[in-house]
Amino acid sequence: MRTEETYVRVQATYRGRLGVEVGVFVAVDHLRRAGVLSPDQEAEYLDVDDWFTARLPNPGFYADGNTVGAVTWFRTPVPAAMQERVDRMCAILAAHGVAHDVVRSTDPGTRVYEDAFQVGVVPHVRHEPTPLPEGVVLAPTTAGSKRSVAASPIRHVMFDADDVLQVVPGGWEALVEPFAGDRAPELWTRAVAVERPTLAGDGDFLPLLAAVLAEFGVPEPVEEVFEAVCCRIDPVAASFAVVDALRRNGYGVHLGTNQDRHRAAYMRDGLGYDALFDVSCYSHDLGAAKPDPAFFVEAARRIGADPSAILFVDDRQDNVAGARAAGLAAVCWTVDDGHAALLDLLAGHGVDGSRTVATA
Repeated sequence: MRTEETYVRVQATYRGRLGVEVGVFVAVDHLRRAGVLSPDQEAEYLDVDDWFTARLPNPGFYADGNTVGAVTWFRTPVPAAMQERVDRMCAILAAHGVAHDVVRSTDPGTRVYEDAFQVGVVPHVRHEPTPLPEGVVLAPTTAGSKRSVAASPIRHVMFDADDVLQVVPGGWEALVEPFAGDRAPELWTRAVAVERPTLAGDGDFLPLLAAVLAEFGVPEPVEEVFEAVCCRIDPVAASFAVVDALRRNGYGVHLGTNQDRHRAAYMRDGLGYDALFDVSCYSHDLGAAKPDPAFFVEAARRIGADPSAILFVDDRQDNVAGARAAGLAAVCWTVDDGHAALLDLLAGHGVDGSRTVATA
């Protein structure tokens, strides 16, 4: 008779975004991100993490940022050298009051990967994430070495949207021209003016835009104009490749953009941006619009990090100044500058965004 193999997973008792309890290494890395590890504890964690990185094969599901939501379990028996190092990570969790368990199973999930030491599975059941223990910062981790991340005070990178992650094909006025002809620049200037309060959540942009269209004699329904102009967005693949590389290298990646609630809804649902970022900060929802430092203060609160641990990327100098006034690191960059320049700006803050990225 065939004996079923038993698998073991050492995990914290809190659940992360995958809907399962986070593994011991991820849990210690969350403490590292929160800045609560002692220098000796951080050095021990990095040494142990590098030891495993050198000896454990890298599961293929990490190649795309683990979109399948798989988790790893050790095969048993766990080699003594590995078990000893796992125990050292458990001791760090215990020192910070983070509860953890050793769980065994013969059927932990649908297997999507295996090697001599571990299996990767998609869990049969997922649950809602749980509140975090005090002192823990929940953020993605990388399967590679964390040393490059640990060397920088920056733990998170927040991106503006327009002209950083996405572009408007042909420009705003070109999109307005079919409706307003030669008066397109004038109409768009007026629309931008009435939109401004709605970016901070004050009022609804669509009725205000409808009034502007009537003022300029545009007969088309406001919904049609809004969709044709404001929802014409081309995501920039090379920018999102940088976002993906940062996530794989262990940084938190976030969106920080001025948007009224209607365009924000399109970006969330129509473009699926919420699934691409750890925290999405839309100005209408925050109640403040860039360059107001209040935008960045609230964004940092939602990210759960000290402002000094966040690097902000925006195409406008006034927004960069607002971020710096709130205590964030910030750089000014636009798609037209080229992605090699973006990687250089990130590197200037000790942030590694270069892995697996084509510098288009």
